[in-house]
Amino acid sequence: MHLHNETLQVAEQERNWLLNEISPNALCKLKHHLEKCYTLLSATSKTDALPLSTTQNEAIKGYISLGGCHINKAEIQVKLPNHHSEAIKATIASSTPYFLEQAQQCKNYLIMANKLVQDCYDSLSKQKAVALFDAVSKLIDRALHAFDYPNESMLFPEKVCHPNSFSPPLKQDLVVEFCINNVYIVCNVFAIDSNNLSASRTIKLNIDRQQHHHVTYKDKLTEILDEARTQTQSPMLTDLKTNLTSIRDICQTHKRMLLQVQA
Repeated sequence: MHLHNETLQVAEQERNWLLNEISPNALCKLKHHLEKCYTLLSATSKTDALPLSTTQNEAIKGYISLGGCHINKAEIQVKLPNHHSEAIKATIASSTPYFLEQAQQCKNYLIMANKLVQDCYDSLSKQKAVALFDAVSKLIDRALHAFDYPNESMLFPEKVCHPNSFSPPLKQDLVVEFCINNVYIVCNVFAIDSNNLSASRTIKLNIDRQQHHHVTYKDKLTEILDEARTQTQSPMLTDLKTNLTSIRDICQTHKRMLLQVQA
């Protein structure tokens, strides 16, 4: 009984040490990293100037400027062999920035995680501290997964390319889209033809030209004549991922430490 009481007393001291000294320090670190992440995703003046180019040809080349949740500026030259013989320029102006939905999703999870941390005014019980670290860890995990390569619903042909997002507006036979993949900005380009495409002609084209495939775009059968893809690493997204990973690691470490205490 005496040994049991001593063991329990030691466990209680360790718990109190974690809750009163270690956890507050962890919360300060969380606030710092969360603030850094939010600042990165809210930046409008500070931008990444990123080069774009395809490695084996000149299908895509140019640059983009990434700031917060938008591509604020871009100048791209597209040259697809099966589309037009001459290069086509696509420009994004700062007055009509290109919205990156994945970055906004990440930001939304950050806002929720930050609210949980900011609402911790009083000292926490073990149960509440474990619940807090667990909840923040899960939100940050979702924030990180927001930068997985998008599913089909967020990309062509499910997602419509708005020609007026570019200057001059893109012609209807060209699709240019951007998305995020981990710490990279991806640019996908498609040359398409939906004029007078009937179902019977589609079947014939599939037989005659196996290299082309067909999709439904804007409720029309559409032939993809050519396509190209490139990506460029973003220092901002790299910094963001580092901070998000640190937040998740802090939460998981302190949750595990608290759960190991038998008191």
